[in-house]
Amino acid sequence: MRSNSVILLLGILFILVTDSILYFQLKRFLRTCLSRFIFGIHSLLFIIGFILYYVYIPHLKGPESYYWVGLWIGIFILFYIPKIIFILFNILAWPINRLSHSSGKKTRYTATIIAGIFFLSILYSITYNRYNYKIQTISIEFPQLPASFKNFKIIQLSDLHLGSHSVYYSGIPLLVDKVNSLHPDVILFTGDMVNNFAVEICPWIEELSRLKARYGKYAVTGNHDYGLYTQWPDSTARLDNMRDFYNNMKDAGFTMLNNSNIPIIKGNDTLYIAGVENWGNPPFPRFGKLSQALENTEDHFVILLSHDPSHWRAEILNHPIPLTLSGHTHAMQMGIKIGKFKWSPARLLYPEYDGLYYHDNHYINVSRGEGYIGFPGRIGLRPQIDEIILN
Repeated sequence: MRSNSVILLLGILFILVTDSILYFQLKRFLRTCLSRFIFGIHSLLFIIGFILYYVYIPHLKGPESYYWVGLWIGIFILFYIPKIIFILFNILAWPINRLSHSSGKKTRYTATIIAGIFFLSILYSITYNRYNYKIQTISIEFPQLPASFKNFKIIQLSDLHLGSHSVYYSGIPLLVDKVNSLHPDVILFTGDMVNNFAVEICPWIEELSRLKARYGKYAVTGNHDYGLYTQWPDSTARLDNMRDFYNNMKDAGFTMLNNSNIPIIKGNDTLYIAGVENWGNPPFPRFGKLSQALENTEDHFVILLSHDPSHWRAEILNHPIPLTLSGHTHAMQMGIKIGKFKWSPARLLYPEYDGLYYHDNHYINVSRGEGYIGFPGRIGLRPQIDEIILN
């Protein structure tokens, strides 16, 4: 409750300071009682929003809490990031405004246009762009790949965070249709199907069951799948949630690889798909047992699923694993990628945060994922379906 009180106080203070500065910058245009009333009501509605957050959200212990928190975060960012941009631009241009009235007028127009661009960009990111899936085709050559698996097609999915969506979310059916249109040999899911609760899968079991691949669908757990980010009445309730999670994944057609592996046989050749439970740096859980996952795979081509890409440098590079698939980072749900240049704040935490990386005969592909948590959208970097072709 203390942390929620801090959020409440800081949120209200932020709104009051931001809107007071903005009012001072715009007061010459707010000459009528109606315009000042609208400005005040706008601020009051966001203050009420923070109060409702303080009163209501702590009592939401089910999956719906993530949807409502995400919606609030999205609306708040939609309005207040453009406000901050406008305010800062005007402050930086203050010396120009003092020297020339005409230059000051142009500065205000420029600030308004830039703030408007940010508003529209954020609005786009939390509406259409959150399910504006990009299909990224990656072809990787492996000298040691068994001949029968040449042109073997993998679809990697990750981080759906199903509890972040309403039950009317159109992104999941669209995702299923796009994946099926690619006719994959195998579908590999690299963790975080839910935010905390196994029941988050239930509205989507039928849709996820429509995902088809010639050699099956396999998945590992991510840090959110264990239900560690909520308070359970007791340890039995958490374990029951975990059991229900595995059952729901099975009903959706996925085989879980919990520190285990499974052979894929094609022609006279065998390839192993291995999976570890979540292995992350603190504060993330570390349940993965790599040696157990690799049992009996010696002298075979192995594809490893490990949710957190931190695992790659920490352990995986010490083993002869040609290809690792990870997720987890979401690429922070924002960034830019133009040609070979790419940037995201995620790179400050993860050397491998989005896309294909290579080191000493080892590849890792880090999926930016198809879902979201917290901020309900994608700024710049679209959600992505990774189509990986082995050669």
